[in-house]
Amino acid sequence: MTRYLTVGLLAEGPEDEIFLGIVAVRQLKELAATHSERFDVSDTPLRGRYSTARTEHEQICVEVMDMAEDCDLLLIHNDHRERNKIEKIRQDITLPSHCRMVGVIPVRETEAWLLADGPLLGSLPGAVTEHIPVSAREVEKSADPKASLARVLPGGESREMAEFLGERVDLNRLRNLSAYQMWCAELTAALKELRFL
Repeated sequence: MTRYLTVGLLAEGPEDEIFLGIVAVRQLKELAATHSERFDVSDTPLRGRYSTARTEHEQICVEVMDMAEDCDLLLIHNDHRERNKIEKIRQDITLPSHCRMVGVIPVRETEAWLLADGPLLGSLPGAVTEHIPVSAREVEKSADPKASLARVLPGGESREMAEFLGERVDLNRLRNLSAYQMWCAELTAALKELRFL
C-alpha cells in the first residue's frame, strides 16, 4: 500500500507561499520517486492562515499545533534574518509524534531561490540578462535578492512570476545553493524519522 504524505506550509508572504509551496511539492515528489517504497504527495500543501512575518509568536504556535494535527510534515518559512523564529517555535511547542517541522530559510530572502535558474530567467520576455547572476555563489552573495530580481524582471507581476518560476525552476540549479542544500538535508532527515524514506 502506498503511503500518503500530508504537507503544511506557513510562509512570510503570499509570493513566498506560492513559490515555496510549488517547489516543496516538486522536491518531495522527486524524493518519493527515487525511494524503493514510494509515497504520494498532494499537489498543494495545506496553507496556514497567518504570515510568519506579521503574526505574534503565540498565534503562530497555535496555528502550528492546529496544522500539525492534519500534517506529517510542516514547512515553516522565514527569511534568514528571522531564522530564530523557527527555533523559538520548536522550543515552545511539542508536536504530535506523527509530525515533523522543517524550516525553509533561504539566504537573505526567497527571491534568492527565484534567481537560481539563470537560463530560465533569461528566456523570459523583458528579462534584463546582464543582471542575471551567473553562479549560485553570486546568487547567495546578493545583499538584496528582491531588488536583484526586480532588476532582472522589471515590472513583473510578483504572484504570477512566483507561480511561473516555481513550476519551472530547475531543481538541480536550486541544489547548487547552500541554503537549499541545507533545506533538502533537513527535509530528508525528517522523512527518514517519519519512515517515508
